[in-house]
Amino acid sequence: MRTTLILLLTASALLASCTSYDSRQAGVPQFEEYAGVYRLYPAVEYDRGDVPSGYKPVHICHYGRHGSRYILFDTQYVHVMRVLSQAHKDGRLTPLGEDVYDRYEAVYGLLEGRAGELSQVGRLQHRLIAKRMYGEYPEIFGKDPRINAVTTMTTRTIMSMGAFCESLKEEDPSLDIFQEATVRNIWYLNPYSSLSPNVTPADLVYKSINAPWRPAFHEYIGSFVNTEPFIGRLFSDSAYAAGICRPLDFMRDLYSVAVHMHGTEQAEVSFADIFTSEELAQLWECDNITFYIEKGLDFVEAPRGPELAWDMLKEMISSVDEALEQDRPSVNLRFGHDGCLMALYTLLGLDGWNEKAEDYADVKNVFQSWRIPMAANMQLVLYRNASAETLVALYLNEEIYPLPLEPVSGHFYRWSDFKERYEE
Repeated sequence: MRTTLILLLTASALLASCTSYDSRQAGVPQFEEYAGVYRLYPAVEYDRGDVPSGYKPVHICHYGRHGSRYILFDTQYVHVMRVLSQAHKDGRLTPLGEDVYDRYEAVYGLLEGRAGELSQVGRLQHRLIAKRMYGEYPEIFGKDPRINAVTTMTTRTIMSMGAFCESLKEEDPSLDIFQEATVRNIWYLNPYSSLSPNVTPADLVYKSINAPWRPAFHEYIGSFVNTEPFIGRLFSDSAYAAGICRPLDFMRDLYSVAVHMHGTEQAEVSFADIFTSEELAQLWECDNITFYIEKGLDFVEAPRGPELAWDMLKEMISSVDEALEQDRPSVNLRFGHDGCLMALYTLLGLDGWNEKAEDYADVKNVFQSWRIPMAANMQLVLYRNASAETLVALYLNEEIYPLPLEPVSGHFYRWSDFKERYEE
């Protein structure tokens, strides 16, 4: 309860510190949006939509991202500490810089070495999503459903699955939930992994630091982001700062620290005040472009990100067909990562993920990573009537979402139409 209260108070304070940033698709972004994929899972109420008369849910096909975690690379924590410590020792920090150093030093010992770990905030997110799912579908969970849960091999996804299933069991201890974490499932849970049989050496290079697109990208962000005002606020001598770090790298690493803090146990400590809203927007945009290139439509003729996502969709279609042949309701839970969802949404051609950007500057208008927050999830829910006619509805983060198909009613579509479109 205390963690949740701190989280809400911190988020409110951060939101108040920012102004708007233009985006024709997404309204008025604030700090939460600038956090991109570090965005906290939004407060929601499950929106099942207006289910056509006579239809009842029989199967849930789910893919969920792990919950809030610590920063992805421990080197980012270390880099920020090294630069601030050196400048503090040499007396080259401004009063604000000294304040930032004091704040960071106070929490550094609680951050270092925890890169990639699920936080208690992330655990709570999955517990609440599971609780809402259970409450929304008594037609499934109240009839001895078959429940399978699988995950990728990272600790944060395994713990997310555990929290989700634990919450379901608290709602009904009699539920029998099969849980599995094995490399055998990587091919569809994370087709971008080096362990996936369909990923190629060229695919791995494309998302690495040696990717062929990175020189042009770094040239763009070098001209796009002005580091001088930021460096001037923290260091008394900008030439000195440039001598102990690459200013843009330091700025981006400190941005990553700032936007992830609200999802950790150290949520009461904030670094948002050291950035202007324009700087936050620009730094988010830099990260957003990399996601668009790696998992979105990219700037090439045949982007591999969405293509590799076919393994995910193929398994989902197959598992749904198998579930529909059973004589009992069922739930298939999958736990993975943000990039997998981005690529899957692009492959599905969902509204908001299906536009091609004209250039780097246009990416933010057609692709926004903040729409895949921590614990983001996709659910395909199958509904049947007495005549065994089957409809499917798509839910993103528990809200019903349109598919590019002809609806039967509202956002409900024939499962046969779904299969025909995507299997082709």
